Amino acid sequence: MNIRLIIAIGLLALAGCKANLQLEGNGAGSLTGINHDFNCSNTSLENCQVDIAFGDTLTIVAQAGPNSEFVAWKGDCEGTEGPECSINVIGNHKVMAVFERPNFEEAPIDCGTDDANSLCLEPTQTPEYYIDQSIKYFLTMESSVSPLVIPRYSSKVVRWEWPPWLLLTGYERFNLIWTDIVLKLNPTAYAVLNCQAFDVQPFGRCHVVFDYSGELCPIYEEFTFNDQGEITFIEAWTDMPGWIPMEPEDYWAEGNITKRLSTRVPGLGNETGLVDWDSEGMQAAAAKDADVAELVKRANDPYRTWFQQLLEHTQELAEGCDPDHIGFELD
Repeated sequence: MNIRLIIAIGLLALAGCKANLQLEGNGAGSLTGINHDFNCSNTSLENCQVDIAFGDTLTIVAQAGPNSEFVAWKGDCEGTEGPECSINVIGNHKVMAVFERPNFEEAPIDCGTDDANSLCLEPTQTPEYYIDQSIKYFLTMESSVSPLVIPRYSSKVVRWEWPPWLLLTGYERFNLIWTDIVLKLNPTAYAVLNCQAFDVQPFGRCHVVFDYSGELCPIYEEFTFNDQGEITFIEAWTDMPGWIPMEPEDYWAEGNITKRLSTRVPGLGNETGLVDWDSEGMQAAAAKDADVAELVKRANDPYRTWFQQLLEHTQELAEGCDPDHIGFELD
């Protein structure tokens, strides 16, 4: 046996291993251990990092919350049937459980209050304005465009990029402006930039193909606005089959898209679109929606959770921008 492998195994045996547990989906649930004592849920995400000994067997049980159902395992339990999964611990592990709400329908929540969601808002600007601001967002990353070109961001703007990307990738105006300036260092242009405006949130929606020096990266991105015309929430998916959230015939995601997070976040529908991560409405939403709970956790610790996500997903990260991965073709 390779001496480095022997040393690595010895260190793991001495130091122990960790299991990183994560909840996904628009439902609620919990993960508990049969032979280890932990309870990871929407309302106790601090319990989702479990210390385990090298060589142990970790058995995890997924339990759906009220009005929710367990759908599937991901990560090191992917492919396991049923709500119970066992892992032979040979290192650090990551396990995700998906919980969904059957017959989920988005609806305006507490309109006229600070915890209103974005569906409460109606357009206050022209369609041309929403299109212009959406396009301007992408221009901030194009290498040939001046760094002084900046869209109207809210002071607490959020950028959320679904897997295989890194979830919370930008938070607050200053952070977004400077990260976009840094992105200009990577030679970037656009093979496709198609944005449209809509009468319901998100008011701006774009299909885009980045051109990184000949390497194409297809993206579908949405923009939520407040009454002042500022962008409050940016949500992105890789625009390829198997990743995109809507049906192929629903090109602009006008159907009931249960994977859209922006319409589930309390506070985006008040007139300023400024959210309060500690409000009663936010905590109530997080208790029944695993995606909202994950957003709250990351917004309260954005830099550490971003770096952790980057380290854990370095290998998968490029899949969302790899046209050859699933046969993407530019029409």
